[in-house]
Amino acid sequence: MTIAPSTPADARPRSALPLLVGILALIVAGGALWMSYNNATRLATSQEHAAVAPPPDTAVEQIKQTLASIQQAVQGIQADQQRQAERVGDAQQKAAAQQGEQKLISDQLSALSARVNSLESARAESPTPDPQAAPAPQRRTKR
Repeated sequence: MTIAPSTPADARPRSALPLLVGILALIVAGGALWMSYNNATRLATSQEHAAVAPPPDTAVEQIKQTLASIQQAVQGIQADQQRQAERVGDAQQKAAAQQGEQKLISDQLSALSARVNSLESARAESPTPDPQAAPAPQRRTKR
């Protein structure tokens, strides 16, 4: 008996089809990733441009109106501050005038007190008349 020579499994020619399918799958997957990356960068760029884009004219006008009203409010506050400063100045002048009047009254009172003290001391130094030497007050009689 002769045994036919067998060909080992490794010696069989392999099919290139599975290898080609794998390479093709890698290429398709890479292309899909590249396109999604490209789309993501375009989206991010357009969002950046949208964020930097100037606001519409209505928004600008509204901002201008708001700024104008704020400026008017500030001017009103400054005018109120000026009036208050004038009132404070007037009050300070009145207080200074009152202090001057109080000082004048105090000086006059001190002078009067000094005169009263001098009169009292002069009275104490003067001799008192003898009560018997003085004529007695006359009584009036009814008629």
